[in-house]
Amino acid sequence: MLLKKTYGIDCELISYEELLDMYKFVPFSLTSTITEWIESNNTTINKAVFGKYNGHFNQKHTDQTKRKIGQHTKKLWESNSPAKARMIEGLRKSGLVQKGKQKKPREQRICKSCGREFEVIVTSSKLFCTQVCAGNSNIKIATQVYVENRASIHQEIKQTVIQWAIDHTEIITVTPLNKIKSTLNPLIEHIYQDFGVKDFRVISKAVFGEDRGRKELLRFMKKVCNENVC
Repeated sequence: MLLKKTYGIDCELISYEELLDMYKFVPFSLTSTITEWIESNNTTINKAVFGKYNGHFNQKHTDQTKRKIGQHTKKLWESNSPAKARMIEGLRKSGLVQKGKQKKPREQRICKSCGREFEVIVTSSKLFCTQVCAGNSNIKIATQVYVENRASIHQEIKQTVIQWAIDHTEIITVTPLNKIKSTLNPLIEHIYQDFGVKDFRVISKAVFGEDRGRKELLRFMKKVCNENVC
């Protein structure tokens, strides 16, 4: 070894993988050791691994070295080693792995939410440029469906109130304004069983479009009985 001949230092060349294996049995990591060595002021050897301070800066490999590197790389590609997996992952991230492959046909579409143009594969079912736009659209649709369902349910509740008043005309016509709760309890229970609504304010809103209270609802039902409307 040149180091031993020149400086009288015994040394052994090992690979990075072998060094990693050695550090499995010590209470600190190889990464922390290298970081400490690089940042230490007590080491004088130049430690830069990039730029003009790199020990390999402007140093070209000899043809012999290139052949050895090529042979080693070829062996890695022929193996199923972790090193090969890392090489493939590096190519995938860089996009080079896609070179030479025929890309699937793509097309430009207009986002149905924000109106921006975006590119997708022609076979894609994507209608929105981002998940945010898709989420906003779904919220709008859900809100619209809820409003439509609520309007339909309110109309059905109103018809139920009218029909119940007609079917119980004798009770409604004689009920005083201070006995509303006990009189209308059967109606409230009936509506709850059919529509899952028990809040009197919601029932009043279904009839009038706004909450007008129990007295106004009872007056409405008395009017229904007197006029016999439905």
